[in-house]
Amino acid sequence: MNKIYPTFFCLLAITLISLVLLSSGCINQPERVVVLDKKLNTLSKSVDDIEPEINVLRDKLDTQQSGIGTILNTQSTIKSHLEEGLAETEKMIDEIKKNLVLIDEDKEIMKAQLDAVGPQIQELIAQIEDLRTQLEGLGGQLQKLESVSKPSDTEISRTNELLDSAIKLYRQDKFEDAILKWEEVLAYNPDKLDAEFNIEIAKDRIKQKQIHAELKSLLIQRK
Repeated sequence: MNKIYPTFFCLLAITLISLVLLSSGCINQPERVVVLDKKLNTLSKSVDDIEPEINVLRDKLDTQQSGIGTILNTQSTIKSHLEEGLAETEKMIDEIKKNLVLIDEDKEIMKAQLDAVGPQIQELIAQIEDLRTQLEGLGGQLQKLESVSKPSDTEISRTNELLDSAIKLYRQDKFEDAILKWEEVLAYNPDKLDAEFNIEIAKDRIKQKQIHAELKSLLIQRK
């Protein structure tokens, strides 16, 4: 008789929880409702699992009817279990109600957030489209600049010839002539920074050459 209580309790819990869910309109709610649905499935399964035990207990009770004291004690225990079961059911119902309130609050908060963010999102989309248009315009301008600034094959060949000539003159200590060649290179291609660097080196060599000549002249005069 002790185990008959779960059947009554589970059936009562399922009935009460189903009524609360139907009256609250919580179909297709967020994760809390999914958890509650799992609890209901678990309770229903428990009823099916306990059914064989109830049949066994019923047979045992038929053989124990002669013990009036035992029956009374069993009834007292059942009553106690029922009271505990009702208390647990009420507690579960209160928890379900609290979760439903939280679901409604979350829904309102999300709606308010979406309403607040909506105009900002639209503004960002407009800014992105504007930037995309500007980038497309800049891309076209860059292509035009590249086509204009890109040296022709003739200019490249002439530049290489001038560089080779300038290096040969520099190695022959003809620094002034080498500088003139590098200056021609810069006229064809101003981006040739190595030519500009070589010009500075050649000018330093000219100064060194002049200083060396002056020192040599001073030494000759002292002699």
